[in-house]
Amino acid sequence: MRVRIERISKDQAEEVVVYCRETTPEVESLVRRIEQGQEADRTPSFFKGDQEVFLSLREVVFFETDSDRVFAHTRTDSFEVRQRLYELEAALPGYFVRASRSAIVSILHVYGIQRGLTGVSRITFRETHKEIFGSRMFGNELLRKMKERHLYESS
Repeated sequence: MRVRIERISKDQAEEVVVYCRETTPEVESLVRRIEQGQEADRTPSFFKGDQEVFLSLREVVFFETDSDRVFAHTRTDSFEVRQRLYELEAALPGYFVRASRSAIVSILHVYGIQRGLTGVSRITFRETHKEIFGSRMFGNELLRKMKERHLYESS
């Protein structure tokens, strides 16, 4: 990929143009980051009680709401996040996808998806007993992202 920067005068509006053969997850992620400025690069803050804990997003298996609070789950623990799911969804990297109205999952940790008769799917994760339920409304996007998981595993 080639990158080119052109300087403009102060009275001209700044603009970013992306030329691509197809819209890949990498291109979509790049566009989201540009649109959101530095917000997309900001890692959420994680809390255990009154202590701030510093985690890598790669450690997070899923985010889920419980009442009015949002929690980030790792394989062995959970941490409070002081952002709403819709704020996280906009700022998280492309390997996170909404699984239901109350959960965002990391496709890097998904082990299996068991579909139920009602359209609700049970999502299980690698190397943990934790599981969540996904909704039919978000199922197609989750499956699409799972097929693209290889794009995120090596980076």
